[in-house]
Order: sequence, then C-alpha cells, then structure tokens
Amino acid sequence: MPHVISMNLKINSPIGILTDSHGLVAQLSQAINYLKEKKCKLIIHLGDICDSAHIHTADECISIIQKHDIIAIRGNNDHALSMSGNPKINRLTLEYIQSLPLVIQSENLIFAHSLPFFNVLGLSCMIQSLNKRSLKLCFNSLAENAILFRGHSHQPEIVVQTHNGFEHMEMHLPAEIDLNCLRPCIVTCGTVMNRQCMVYYPDDQILLGCIFTTTLLN
Repeated sequence: MPHVISMNLKINSPIGILTDSHGLVAQLSQAINYLKEKKCKLIIHLGDICDSAHIHTADECISIIQKHDIIAIRGNNDHALSMSGNPKINRLTLEYIQSLPLVIQSENLIFAHSLPFFNVLGLSCMIQSLNKRSLKLCFNSLAENAILFRGHSHQPEIVVQTHNGFEHMEMHLPAEIDLNCLRPCIVTCGTVMNRQCMVYYPDDQILLGCIFTTTLLN
C-alpha cells in the first residue's frame, strides 16, 4: 500500500479519532466502545497502536483494530515493531502493520501520526515535532478549510496561523470546540494512554475532546 492514500470516506456521521494507545489492550477496547456509544460509525487510529515496551500485546491490539474495522495509520512504534521481525509477534500482525499508510487524505481532512509530508521528510514524518519549520510547511500546504488531525505529541491542542505567527491553543479535556472560524488548523489529539479521544462532527465543524469511561467491549 502507498505511504500516502486518498480515501472518499463519505462522512455522514461523527468521526471517532484515537491515537497513541501504545499496546494498552484494555484502554484501546474501552476507547473504541466509547466512540461507538457516541454513534461514530467511522473510527480512525492515528498510530502507535502498539509499543516496543509491550511486544506481548501487539497481536491482540491489531486483532482489536481489525475486528472493529478501525481505519489505522502506522506510527513510529508500529513501524519499529513491523521492521523488527520479532518472533514473539505473529507474522500476519507484522504484515498488517507494514501495510498501513502513513497519511490518509479525504477532501479537506488529513490524518497522520505526526506530519503528512512523506514526500519531503520520508519516514521521519512520523516523529517530526511542530516546530516553526514544520508549521510553516503545514500552513503553506494546507487548503483554506483543511484540518490536519495528528497524534504523537500526546498533548491535546489546536494550532492556527495568525498575523504574528502561530498560536497554540491547549485543549483541557473534556472540551467542545467550534472549528468553523479556526480552519485551516492542526489538531493534536489526546492519547488513549491518558483515556483521551476525539469526536469530530463534520456537518457542524464541532470537535469534542473526550475522556472515555472504563466500559469494556462485549
């Protein structure tokens, strides 16, 4: 599969967004269940599904992602595991991770683990921070109404461009944000590790930053 893919997601319901579950099986399951309770028919995981410190959970984490038809992006931890050939990880798990894209684009929505510029940065796009250089690259490339959803940094925030540079707006979850006046913008989503996830309502341009409950999947 190409590193960057375009998808017609045909979005007619809330989009659930997860990132950085880092091999935590129970919390990944809880987050998915929470988003389904929020009527999210489409759920996207922005990467670092697995973690090199939790090799023993990689198979189960990927099984959960596949079972619930989660659209997934490869994070740097996932990539490291997939290239390791570790015999403790099922071959099919490794092949699935290797097949995951680094970037998904759907009209004005972009989803990446960190930055969407594989053609410029190569595989390092998975770990690049939002420094001034990368922010300039983002906002010079984003369409007027675009939203980049990303993970990796772990701290939920929204970044917009201003006349004086860039404004970082930290999100204290739970929170509800109207994105109508903030586009283009970059949304760093909270981590499953910290029981955080996002729900995006495309029709109203509303973003909910959520703290999910501990309800387990059946």
